[in-house]
Amino acid sequence: MAIGNAPLGTVTAVLFALAFYTGMAPERARAQDPCRIPETGHWINPSARTQQIRRIEIESDCKSGQLVARMRAFTKCAPRDCKWGWTEVYRTSNGRLFARFAGFFGSREIQVIPMGNRIEALVTIDPHDPKEPDAFHAAILSRE
Repeated sequence: MAIGNAPLGTVTAVLFALAFYTGMAPERARAQDPCRIPETGHWINPSARTQQIRRIEIESDCKSGQLVARMRAFTKCAPRDCKWGWTEVYRTSNGRLFARFAGFFGSREIQVIPMGNRIEALVTIDPHDPKEPDAFHAAILSRE
């Protein structure tokens, strides 16, 4: 059987290739978008304990031809998670993302290490009160 002058096998192969490419197009577009960093998205740590990182949201975009990125972090709190708000993100020379969240009682810094569909978040808490010790914890988060 043939459609037009093309045999059915050729048409089927073309349709299969088109369907495959169409299904892959959003992933390719996202991977090749110069205004999107690979860490962009929502990341979750379902096993977070109280005051540990539970969720990280990373956004990136181009403004006036320049790539800009920002991060919002949440810690596990009760009755709902605590928001740290949005802050700018910078890429360090070792490839990690770095964000600093200023707060009333101290500042928090997060370094994000990409690991495919997971990230590792290294969190340092630096209280303004010199009597309070710095705190640190690390968490593995999965893409939501």
